[in-house]
Amino acid sequence: MQTIKRTSLLLAGMLASASGWAATSVGTQIENTATATYYAPSDATSQLTVSSSTAFVVQEKIDVAVTSSTTNALEVQAGSTAQVIEYTIKNTGNGDETFDLTVSNGTGDAFDVTNVKIYLDDGVPGFQGTETEVTQINLTPEQATKIFVVVDIPVAQGIDDIANIEFNVTSATPGAAAGNQGDILAGQGDGGTDAVLANNAGGAIKASSYKVTATAGLVVITKSILSTEHPTLGSVKVPGSVVTYQILVQVTAAVNNLRIVDDLPLNLTYDAGSLLLANSNLAGTPLTTTNASGNTDSAADADAGRYDANAGSNGRVTFVLGNQAAAGDYTIQFTATID
Repeated sequence: MQTIKRTSLLLAGMLASASGWAATSVGTQIENTATATYYAPSDATSQLTVSSSTAFVVQEKIDVAVTSSTTNALEVQAGSTAQVIEYTIKNTGNGDETFDLTVSNGTGDAFDVTNVKIYLDDGVPGFQGTETEVTQINLTPEQATKIFVVVDIPVAQGIDDIANIEFNVTSATPGAAAGNQGDILAGQGDGGTDAVLANNAGGAIKASSYKVTATAGLVVITKSILSTEHPTLGSVKVPGSVVTYQILVQVTAAVNNLRIVDDLPLNLTYDAGSLLLANSNLAGTPLTTTNASGNTDSAADADAGRYDANAGSNGRVTFVLGNQAAAGDYTIQFTATID
């Protein structure tokens, strides 16, 4: 099995997770006392007492649970990018723990996914493309966090081709990675207690798959968020923040009547006059009137772009690119403000 990405999660985006049973915290001292009471044969009124106590300190149990948002193979198109599977990682042990992540390509399948990245959920529903690629996470007992594994699918794959991956979560505690279930790591638990591995490597493995259900099309589009900026608060996603969207249009062969349509979701207001079009792949690069052409919002003029406030549920951006005689790329950009 070929390891293609190793990373760990940074502390951020924690999700509290309720449990009906709370594990006893590491370092808790549990003392038990047995007591005997009796009377001497010569004195029936004076009760005598004797007791004996024993105590121990609860060790750290290193344990983790990993679940996936997909139960079946994720259906993808050959040549598609930024294909996302969401995972939830929960610390089911009784102490603070740091976990490393490894994504590996499986064996016995048709192909390997590429450009594997791991991102931390930022609290906005779904993968936005602006999340932070993460390296390490510390979880307290019963805490959980969501992360996204994002991959690309090679363009040459055929229908029903399968790619398997394994998402490995491993304790970063020294000695855990090579350890087996039941191993004791002396002095490596919280507060200097011993740590006990509940599973091999103090971790868990979650297998996932991607299934190609469509070959690469004549046109591939990729929607992304270039930035989200508030005029005074910086790079945050709050009311008043301006979201800069880009759409990369990749034409692989001649097509006719090419039209790109983007319906704005609720809670956004289109920024008038923000349409820009570049006749090349500038995805990830801010478009300006220097490297792109400004398009008006009107459908009455000759440029390709237009905005219709009455279309869709909350307005519609449209670019009419027409007949394409050969392969080529376009980059579209516009902005909208969070209500």
